[in-house]
Amino acid sequence: MATIGRVARQRTHLAIIWTDGVESSYPWIWLRDHAHDESTLHPVTQQRQLYTAAVAPSIEAADVTITSDDVAITWRDGTAPSSLPIRFLAQFRRPAPAATGLQTERLLWDEASLQPTPSVDYDEIMAGDAGVAAWLGSVAAHGFCIATGTPTTAAATEALVRRVSYVRETIFGGFWEFTADLSKADTAYTNLELRPHTDGTYSHDAPGLQLLHCLEFDGEGGESTIVDGFRLADELRLTAPRHFEVLSTVAIPGQYIGDGVHLMAARPVLRHDHTGALVQVSFNNADRAPLLLAADEMTELYDALRGFDLLANQRRFQWRHVLQPGEALLFDNWRVLHGRTAYTGRRRLCGAYLNHEDFESRLRMFAIH
Repeated sequence: MATIGRVARQRTHLAIIWTDGVESSYPWIWLRDHAHDESTLHPVTQQRQLYTAAVAPSIEAADVTITSDDVAITWRDGTAPSSLPIRFLAQFRRPAPAATGLQTERLLWDEASLQPTPSVDYDEIMAGDAGVAAWLGSVAAHGFCIATGTPTTAAATEALVRRVSYVRETIFGGFWEFTADLSKADTAYTNLELRPHTDGTYSHDAPGLQLLHCLEFDGEGGESTIVDGFRLADELRLTAPRHFEVLSTVAIPGQYIGDGVHLMAARPVLRHDHTGALVQVSFNNADRAPLLLAADEMTELYDALRGFDLLANQRRFQWRHVLQPGEALLFDNWRVLHGRTAYTGRRRLCGAYLNHEDFESRLRMFAIH
């Protein structure tokens, strides 16, 4: 951990010079707002108790004391003293936009580089948090991971997915089982080919993760495909930067019509956060809703969509595998595209959606502990 070399009280801020030479400036009001005393920060909920709007903009310290673990501040206006852990201050040594992303390294892949297939044993996942951490860590790194040896029952599969978090309810229900019976207005409920896509382009908050488990399959075909959407984005950025820009800026509408609902949402195929980092790939040619832009803009959009879709359907970017009973596939619907080839015969699956925020939360908690 970084350590403090010396401090200097300035009129508007506290200057800290760290022993490695980094210089930090913390405005006095920021230090008051982020104090860790109980009256400011609730010790259990970690929620701010301070009414920040009532803090005088001109607040200034009368004295600053450094201990082995904390920076203690007494205030000139008689406000109760404040204390901030040095470890906390070290996290904000340099000004930067708010950071909420995971620290897990993302490994972009194509068919040649993805060896071996990411997998963790079902019994390991069910045995304790170490197995769950390994499973979710692999999803964070590669975008998907198979839980091998999963008992071929809906009950066992639901118990598996609930090791991550609660199940997300959608128009398809919570935990579901399905066959090619068109019980829902979606081609996933058929035996037709499904080209690589993401789910929920018609939802303002698309499902974050999806788990699929083939409980039984008596037929031919049905080869599942997974494509690293972030790898495709990287390919476009390098080889077709204008396509990358268009897909990063033009909101594409998606819709679901049927089963008594008409859902619609719109966002770019490549969604970036406030720092410019890519956080979500959102692409489903089947669910794309009508959109008409100016003629030149429309032409550019079709060119960009074509470029992305052609890449997604190139074998060199695809992981392909016929899922067998006992192989429960968990994947990040904000990162990878999924699909399958057409099939004949009977195929029964079960699965569920999870929220991306709950996936991220679980990984953060593992990092803390």
